[in-house]
Amino acid sequence: MTHIFSQESQLNTEAQRTLWQQVRHQRLTTADGITLAYGRIDHPSPKGTIVISNGRVESYLKYHELIFDLYQAGYQIFAIDHRGQGLSSRTTHNHHQGHIDNFDLYIDDFSHFIDEVVLPNAQGQLYLVGHSMGGCIGSLYMQSKPSTFKAAVFSAPMLGIRLPINRGFIRWLANLLDSQRRQQPPNYILGGKDYSPHPFKGNDLTYSQARYEDYLHIYRDEPQLQLGSPTNRWLVEAIDASEQAIFAARDTQVPKLILQASEDSIVDNQAQNRARSQHCQVVPIADARHEIFMEKDTPRNAALTQLLQFIEQHP
Repeated sequence: MTHIFSQESQLNTEAQRTLWQQVRHQRLTTADGITLAYGRIDHPSPKGTIVISNGRVESYLKYHELIFDLYQAGYQIFAIDHRGQGLSSRTTHNHHQGHIDNFDLYIDDFSHFIDEVVLPNAQGQLYLVGHSMGGCIGSLYMQSKPSTFKAAVFSAPMLGIRLPINRGFIRWLANLLDSQRRQQPPNYILGGKDYSPHPFKGNDLTYSQARYEDYLHIYRDEPQLQLGSPTNRWLVEAIDASEQAIFAARDTQVPKLILQASEDSIVDNQAQNRARSQHCQVVPIADARHEIFMEKDTPRNAALTQLLQFIEQHP
């Protein structure tokens, strides 16, 4: 089936705004008192249900265009904001810090969301779409619960982080500087700072100026979404979890597709290649930076076509 996707020259169309009014914005509380925000949109005749696991600093509000396209393709959709970001509870005194005490908390939250919200309401087979950190979370979740999802598609998954120097040294330094080891509040990585919007020129995320500026407008209009640099603890936890996620993606017997951004400078494409196996395909997306789903139309359409063809192969 040929799908028609939205265009960067026509963002926030009347059809998209009308559909967005049907999204239910809801919340779920975890055992440790964290409030997780999520969006849900049901479909009158769904082919199945897609769960979106987003990346660091993201919110499901940023995914309005992707949700529109996946809905038009025939899917019911659930999308969660991970703890410490988006519309979910912050876990630090400084709400701009991207922080996690233990990466397993992301997995536990996601599992709670699936059990309490998604499974009781899903229609048809379940599919996972994870971007960046959300792909890492999804890989580790499926390692522990391989029967939940029929298939998964990961966009530029965080199976390794692009670092300026040796990974082992960066981890050692971040662990050394982690103020929580001294029973103090979390602290930023070296050079880390609160949120500040970056102009399109020189950005590492996308070649699409229209989609990039749309993303900035969302974060300007919803200041509670704004998130700055990660903390030292987040970096240590993320480095360790990324390495574990390589083996989870490679070995877990759930069909997986990695959409690899050919010009990614945020995550490590070589780490993604290490996950390649009979259970995990890797497809490069040409002319794409890290944010494949907010790229220019040609790479974005190629990625969405691959995504939909892959999950339609696993009905």
